[in-house]
Amino acid sequence: MADLLPYLCEPLQTFSKPAFRGARLINFDTGKHDIKRQQEGWLVEATHAIPKGRKFNIWIIGYASKRAYRGQGAAQSDASNLKLSMDRARQAAMIMEAVDPEIYSHISKFDGQGNYAYDAPETDNSGLWRAVEVHIFLDEPPPPPGPVQPDPPCQGGERYRKWSIATPGGFSASPFPGAVVAGNVVAFRKEEGAPVIHFYLAPGGGGGFSYSGPKLGRILEWIKQLFGGFSASGMSWSSFTATTPFNFGDLDGATCQIKSIGGGVGPGFQKAAVSVHGKVWFRESSSKCMVKELDFFNDVDTSGKDLQFGVGGSVVGGPLIRAQ
Repeated sequence: MADLLPYLCEPLQTFSKPAFRGARLINFDTGKHDIKRQQEGWLVEATHAIPKGRKFNIWIIGYASKRAYRGQGAAQSDASNLKLSMDRARQAAMIMEAVDPEIYSHISKFDGQGNYAYDAPETDNSGLWRAVEVHIFLDEPPPPPGPVQPDPPCQGGERYRKWSIATPGGFSASPFPGAVVAGNVVAFRKEEGAPVIHFYLAPGGGGGFSYSGPKLGRILEWIKQLFGGFSASGMSWSSFTATTPFNFGDLDGATCQIKSIGGGVGPGFQKAAVSVHGKVWFRESSSKCMVKELDFFNDVDTSGKDLQFGVGGSVVGGPLIRAQ
């Protein structure tokens, strides 16, 4: 990378796993956040280099030198340098997002360190610290390095990527050929921290076929019996990593699509793939919390033995309803 100096160098931050791409963008103009052409070229190339369809996570960390702002006291100058470091990180993120608009959903850490990341006299104006570091990791991100503090959660509380899901029961009925009304019980287990399980009913309509579907009265009675007889330990759980971090509050009312085929009256077997999307708060590259409708996860395989009431195959979608 030496041929790209004086505006790029190797990163100073070290992680427990090597980055797919990593660089320190240095020598920003004093008090400015404008990206140099050579820095922009690296950001564009690094974004294009990310393998299509591969999971990835990005860290972007901005810095500022110790040099104080003229006419400002020490505390005010520190605050100005903190804002400057965030602005520099934001500019780097915006260039990457211009190449690939989906980048924002893969920025797992966006931070500004201001002038607190190193020790030097308050007159120091080192170009090494007028900087932004960018790290692109394939698959899961590494544990955070020591100096970086976690962002507070957005509205609605902390959100999680590690989950397990099960579909322990379902029914299907066909009001007329080619149309299906169906419902499934969907169980979610949070795997980060202490495991917690919540159950949801996922009613919906769509296309498909059904044989010997029950009448509404029998469905309602079946649901009551099913919710009273769950055994979490006996369910077939499928673990997955969420595309967008979410929590149980986000699931309530989110849209669940289930592609399934199977059946039985009582014990049965279902081949199923589950996807969920809905409105969720997330932290975008400007560090602001925003709300947007996003995919939580797609086509997680939940096939296995379950309780079925009817035989059929369908692609149905509808809201998740929390089972109290």
